[in-house]
Amino acid sequence: MLYYRQVGHQAEQGRVPAEEPEAASGNFLCKGLALSVLSIHIDESGNLNLSNRQNPTYCLTMVFHNQDEDISSELQFLNKRLSDINCDVPFIHTSPLIRQDEPFEDLLMTDRMHIFRIFSRFVEQLPITYTSFSVTKTFYQEDKQIEEAFRHQIRNFIEDNLEYFQSFEKITVYYDCGQSIISKILRDTFGKIFGSRMDFRTAYQKDYRLLQVADFICTLEQSKIRWDEHRPTKSEKDFFLTRQMFMKNFYKKISRKHI
Repeated sequence: MLYYRQVGHQAEQGRVPAEEPEAASGNFLCKGLALSVLSIHIDESGNLNLSNRQNPTYCLTMVFHNQDEDISSELQFLNKRLSDINCDVPFIHTSPLIRQDEPFEDLLMTDRMHIFRIFSRFVEQLPITYTSFSVTKTFYQEDKQIEEAFRHQIRNFIEDNLEYFQSFEKITVYYDCGQSIISKILRDTFGKIFGSRMDFRTAYQKDYRLLQVADFICTLEQSKIRWDEHRPTKSEKDFFLTRQMFMKNFYKKISRKHI
């Protein structure tokens, strides 16, 4: 059985950290006992639609944390470091940061790399774990086939780690519902196994640092796939320069938290 270390649930409205209302006291009560809660923040890269061939690989990342764990010091570190370099973007969205898209379009490469390194360090400090799922669309002829393959991956992961998931009284999934089929797969897999213990919430990166972490990791996972297949984007080559630098300086550090 894999050992997990997770981080406490922490939302952030604007630049001020804020907890979910139910987490404000730091404890969840159930018949007089503390209620253990596992939160899963989810982000994705690409889509499962076979008609969209722009990116042949779809990737989804789940970031796990135990709400009993406090990450206020890590959040303070991140906010201070970003403030020190006068970074006032509403939230960190990794792909636009690499591509120099809005809201980073006016920043030099050195400035964007500085932000990236700060956020990378923040993720390293967090007591979190994550897992990523990916499917290559070129292997499938119909949307239904790829959907079932992806559903099978998630279901197998849950079943392989069932003892761990069952150690929590409540499981809360945070996802922006960007794709209806993904929402359905998540609700079906988690809901059918955990029933009333499962809580599914629509959430957005601007409000949750841990969703930004899921986005960061998912972007690196997708980038690794492209580097391994010798097809990195121009932006990735400009930003990371080489696969060796990408693997040594960024991906391997984050992948230590992979389960």
